[in-house]
Amino acid sequence: MRSYPNLELIEYKCKIAAYELHKNTLKDAIFVKFKIDTFMQTWGDTATGFDANEGYCAGQAFTDEYTTVCEMSWCRRDKEKRWVDIPDKIYGVFFGNRMAYMFINPNEKFFDDLKNRNMKSQRYALKEYA
Repeated sequence: MRSYPNLELIEYKCKIAAYELHKNTLKDAIFVKFKIDTFMQTWGDTATGFDANEGYCAGQAFTDEYTTVCEMSWCRRDKEKRWVDIPDKIYGVFFGNRMAYMFINPNEKFFDDLKNRNMKSQRYALKEYA
């Protein structure tokens, strides 16, 4: 049985990655909401979703790993110095305590897979969710 993911660490990693990856979108923005969804997912090998590298090496064994999906909302001040929400939402996906990928406003396939508790691995996420 896998240990539960460290949600405090995941929140921290997700915020830092969002700022780093989306500096232009989040310029002068502040974080306002953070939603998390964690569930167990079974993988066909021990890479547990980290298969983006063509030369990845993993054992051939069914492996359970927690998947955590983070939704982040942000806001910024407008010209009149009022706080307004940024309509874009950023989603970070973690397998275990490691970030797998991050998207701004992913497509419907992302939300279908989230509802079905079957997120794509790194190799297929960009093709499926962008």
